[in-house]
Amino acid sequence: MTEQAITNICPHFGICGGCEFQNIAYETQLKKKEENISELLKGLITSPIPVQPSPEIWHYRNKIDPVFSPEYFEKPPPKDVKRETVLGFKRYKRWYDTFQLEDCLIGPPELPNLIYAITQWRKENHYEAYDRRTGNGILHALLLRQGKRSGERMIGILTRDVDLNWNSLIDRLRQYFPYKSLYAGLYTRTAEVSQAEEWHLIDGEPYIHEKIILHSEGDNQEHTFQISPSSFFQANTLSAENMFSQVYNWTKEISPSYIYDLYGGMGTFSILLSRLAQEIYSVDCVPSSLEDGKKNLRLNNITNVRFELNTVRKFLSEKIKISDNPLTEETLVIVDPPREGLTENVIKKLIQWGPSHLFYVSCNPNALTRELPFLLEHYNCIYSKAYDFFPHTPHIETLLWLIKK
Repeated sequence: MTEQAITNICPHFGICGGCEFQNIAYETQLKKKEENISELLKGLITSPIPVQPSPEIWHYRNKIDPVFSPEYFEKPPPKDVKRETVLGFKRYKRWYDTFQLEDCLIGPPELPNLIYAITQWRKENHYEAYDRRTGNGILHALLLRQGKRSGERMIGILTRDVDLNWNSLIDRLRQYFPYKSLYAGLYTRTAEVSQAEEWHLIDGEPYIHEKIILHSEGDNQEHTFQISPSSFFQANTLSAENMFSQVYNWTKEISPSYIYDLYGGMGTFSILLSRLAQEIYSVDCVPSSLEDGKKNLRLNNITNVRFELNTVRKFLSEKIKISDNPLTEETLVIVDPPREGLTENVIKKLIQWGPSHLFYVSCNPNALTRELPFLLEHYNCIYSKAYDFFPHTPHIETLLWLIKK
């Protein structure tokens, strides 16, 4: 692989805590990630773990969520000095200091137009960032979602007051950043997050759509997903497609009667694999995720997926107690846990349940390294893959196929 010259550098590189490696050729980034994952899993997985590149390395994210914050001073200013509102990300290793965002080269394109429209609307109406020190201000965060394949945009403003001058914002957005959905998110707590307590549709459609295309020999297929403000969806659509396609091809080899999709979220794996199994059970503990999943079942005309609102730990405990559960040789279990991993209790129950085939999707190699020794006492890892979902960052996604000994 020949290294390409670095042509793009974000104006915030070195300040923002998001991208650490934009100044390093992408081929070098991939090589370093391969070395890191191989070193982490040394002694656990003997075969090399290649990292599949992201199809795009700029503007690959379909979601960003900068925050509104009062400007930060290194030294406390005089009491009569007003802290101006900034909209941006946190400075590198400085969670308390937000810089004014101009652009984000890994976020959706044309972001400067959105920032301009939001800033003009905010200033025109004298809306300020919420200040935890004083209790003044109302604005918390901006949520932007944009379908990579559909191009549809969703904008959300998290605020402590949803009764704002939205008509003014609608006019500016129509001019500078056309959208499909505009939401106000009520948020009355103090932490800086992009998840509202309540979402109120202000203008447009309630959902945007994204398409996932599976690449399989002689069997390429397309699925459509509708996405709400609270939906979890992989941030790098095109790189996720590569991983989904690999999972699809492995599943075809197994030809399972039953699939259990644990930490299933909105059921993305379940929907994509629906034609390969008799029944699929998707388990998650977030009610809104299950609601999204059920809507996407209808959208894709799928009838063999069942959603269960439950924690994975409790679900496994219940399955272990059932003597006639349908765990055949062809049963497949997929686990895609959050960053903290599976946890010790879940691993013990998963081993006790004993599915024949286990696909482990991990977004945290450190957690995977802690957990894999316990799983390998009962399973063999026959295939391992890695995917670069987040170019210019140290993050990596791993995919393992484990077979019961």
